Amino acid sequence: MTETSKSPPYSLFDVVDKCDTYPYPGSTYDSSSEPSNNNIPFLLDNDIKVGLLLPSTVKVLIEYNNHFKKPKPFIIENKFVKFASHLNTFELRTEVVKQLFDKWREEKTFPALSGWRDELYPIYGDPNNPSGVAFVMERCATPLFGVLTFGVHLNGFIRTEQGELKMWIAKRAKTKPTWPGWLDNTVAGGIPYTLSVTESAIKESMEEASLPAEVAEKALPTGAISYFIETQNGLQPEVQYVYDLELPLDVEPKPLDGEVECFYLWDMDELIKHIKAGEFKPNCACDRFSDSTFDC
Repeated sequence: MTETSKSPPYSLFDVVDKCDTYPYPGSTYDSSSEPSNNNIPFLLDNDIKVGLLLPSTVKVLIEYNNHFKKPKPFIIENKFVKFASHLNTFELRTEVVKQLFDKWREEKTFPALSGWRDELYPIYGDPNNPSGVAFVMERCATPLFGVLTFGVHLNGFIRTEQGELKMWIAKRAKTKPTWPGWLDNTVAGGIPYTLSVTESAIKESMEEASLPAEVAEKALPTGAISYFIETQNGLQPEVQYVYDLELPLDVEPKPLDGEVECFYLWDMDELIKHIKAGEFKPNCACDRFSDSTFDC
């Protein structure tokens, strides 16, 4: 039996495996998509690698590219796809990918684009830009080009008068387009263009959990996790910055923007039980434990 075919209860190592699902060569994962060694690197005009495309995506990109007279926006070879040399600025790259995804969205080319959010993610890799941002692209389109994206996860917790540690757990709304009804961090969200990690944590704290800035700004950064997800929408390498926030006993997170159905307050035993039962969104389960806290 492979790791992906296991049924709950999981060990905590299984929880990690369920998060990092990219089918690396020689891995035991069953994969319904193309073998990983067939995926095509996506490069900037300066040959810096910023993404990874499935062969099925490249096939459609070739058709799109062929509609242009020279200079075409993309150079497409057997071993790589890259921006044409004239697309060497933030503005030019951003405009080209915007036109591409607008076209694919209009033609309903990929299911991933049905979740359009009008939220721009920064794609890093330009050494000539002080910010490092090479271009920005629509959030829901990022799996199509397999570009690295970033998010922030905040774990809210309390210490009872008896000293017991309890954590606030969010249940995602059933109307969410992704992972509806699954358990989640107290607060979690992507880091959009123009916002820092801390700014994103504070923003999401109010929107998802009604936690005001003066409370959320006390959150402490504790590290980061990285993983590579293969989904039906494409490839998703991600980094999540993790924050811990000790909340006063009289402060309770409450749903605000409709993305969270409710919050639970659980002790560690209850939390581990639900993690091992496979009820958490996989990446949110991973940043809730460390070797010093839980017995894997």
